[in-house]
Amino acid sequence: MTSSKYLIISPCRNEAQFMRHTLDSVINQSTPPTCWVIVDDGSTDDTPTILAEYAARYQFIQIVTRKNRGHRSVGPGVIEAFYAGYKTVDIDQYEYICKLDLDLELPVNYFKILQERMKENPRLGCC
Repeated sequence: MTSSKYLIISPCRNEAQFMRHTLDSVINQSTPPTCWVIVDDGSTDDTPTILAEYAARYQFIQIVTRKNRGHRSVGPGVIEAFYAGYKTVDIDQYEYICKLDLDLELPVNYFKILQERMKENPRLGCC
């Protein structure tokens, strides 16, 4: 199976404690993303430093930084951060778009399997 171009957008705020697991598990995917936009939604911990470290090592990682609004805004804040990243890319360049949190650890074939399932069933819009 030929892998398709896919985009990941990850809103995050103060995820320094967990994010390396997610970053490493995406980087080590059997089919890595074409582009991964990570939106730092005003973090006050080491999140910006960790993101800069990974973006310097991996060209497919792009960082969007939003200013600190002074508080965490679960729900609407996550959506706003997602769209801040979404606006920075030409979505017509990708077959799949994924919103991914930065506190997950994924199996190495995660995105390969998702793509296979979606190709097997064109009516599937979300997995």
